[in-house]
Amino acid sequence: MRILHLSNLYTPVIGGLERSIATSSEELVRRGHDVTVLTLATPGTARSETINGVRVQRVRSVANTLVPGLNEDPRKPFHPTVPDPLTTAGIARLLRAEHFDVVHSHDWLMYSYLPLRRTSFGRPHVHTAHDFGLACVRKTLARNGRPCSGPGLTRCVSCASAQYGGPRSLVLTTGLHAHRHRGIDTLTAISTSVARSLAQANLPAGLPVTVISSLVPDGLDTLARETPRPEWLPGGDYLLFVGALGPHKGIGVLFDAYRRLTDGWAGPGPAPALVCLGTRRDDTPPPPPGTLIRHDVPHAQVMAAFHGAAAGVVPSLNEGMGQVAVEAMLAGAPLVASAAGGLTDVVRDGESGLLVPPGDVDALHAALLRVLTDHDLAARLRAAGRHRGLDFTAARVVPRIEEVYRACIATS
Repeated sequence: MRILHLSNLYTPVIGGLERSIATSSEELVRRGHDVTVLTLATPGTARSETINGVRVQRVRSVANTLVPGLNEDPRKPFHPTVPDPLTTAGIARLLRAEHFDVVHSHDWLMYSYLPLRRTSFGRPHVHTAHDFGLACVRKTLARNGRPCSGPGLTRCVSCASAQYGGPRSLVLTTGLHAHRHRGIDTLTAISTSVARSLAQANLPAGLPVTVISSLVPDGLDTLARETPRPEWLPGGDYLLFVGALGPHKGIGVLFDAYRRLTDGWAGPGPAPALVCLGTRRDDTPPPPPGTLIRHDVPHAQVMAAFHGAAAGVVPSLNEGMGQVAVEAMLAGAPLVASAAGGLTDVVRDGESGLLVPPGDVDALHAALLRVLTDHDLAARLRAAGRHRGLDFTAARVVPRIEEVYRACIATS
C-alpha cells in the first residue's frame, strides 16, 4: 500500500504522538509499504527528506508563513480547528502529483484535508483520535482540574481562554463546534476512554469507532537493560516520573504524596529520591526536598532510568492512553498509575501495576509505600509489567492498523 500520514508535527519535533506515528510508519515500511508523512514546515528543516525509510514532506501554513506570531514556539507550528488554505493547497499538490491508497490523519491537520476528501484526487481517509481533541479544544476534557461534564460553546470558550487567550479560544472553539467531520471514512481511537469521549464530538451519524492502542517501538526492553545507567541519577533508590510537569499530569498530587512519604519514612536507609524528567511549566508547583528535575533527557537514558527505578509513577488526572506507562513496564519498573482515561486499558490493577484514583494523595502515597516495602509485590509487578508492555509494541499493533487500512479502502 501507499500510505499518506498527516501530522501537525514530526521528527525532529518528537512527543508521544509523534513518536507513535514515527514508530508505526517505520514498521509499515519494514513490512513492505510505501509511507509518506506530510507535516508543517519548521525553521531549519528540509521541505522533503527521507528518515528511516519514511518520506517526509513539509508544507507551509498561514501560521508559519504569514502570521508567525500565532506560534508561541516556531519549532512547533500550530494548526487550528479550521482548514488552513496554504496547508490545504500543499496537501492538494501532493495528492495530484502522486497516488496514495489511503490517507491517515492524526490531529487537527485533518481539517486541512477534509475539504479535499470528496474531490477527484481525494483518497479513503482514516482518522485516529490520540486525545480528546475532537470534543475539547484543550484536548483534556477537564475543567478546573476535574472531568468536564460536556462541551458547550460558551463554557468551552471560557475554559479554553486560560490556555489560548480569548480571541484564539473563540476561533478554535467555534471551528470545532461547527464541524460535522464529514470526510472521515474510518475512525479509530487509542483507548476506550478516548473512544467514549467521541460521543461528545460532532461526528457523522453511525460512524463506528475501533480501538487500536498507541504503540511503542520493539526492543525498548532491551534498550532499557543495555543502556548504561545515567550518571545524573541519585545513588540510592528513587521514584521516577516522566512527562510534562503540569497539573494535568498530576505532578502536584505526586509532590504532596512524596512529601508525606518522606515525612513518615521509617524504612532502613534514607527515603528514596523523586526524579522527574520533563518540561517545567509556568504552573509547575514548587518541588519538595529530595526531588531531582531534568529536562531534554535522551530517550535511551529515560528507559535506563526506568530500568533502575524502585517505582515508576504516572499520576495523570486524565490520559488518552499513556505510552509512558508502557515504557515503564517494558523497562521493568514497578508501576503506580492513576485509574484515569486510557491508563485503565494499559495497566491491570494488582497484576502489571497498581492503580489509584486520580487526584487522591492518600491512595498514591499508600501505593508507593506498598511497592517500596513489599519486595515480593515489586518483583511480581516487574515481571508482569514487562509481559503486558509487549502488547503495545509495533510488532503486535501494526498488523491491526494494516487491517483497518484494507477495510477502509475496500468500503470507501
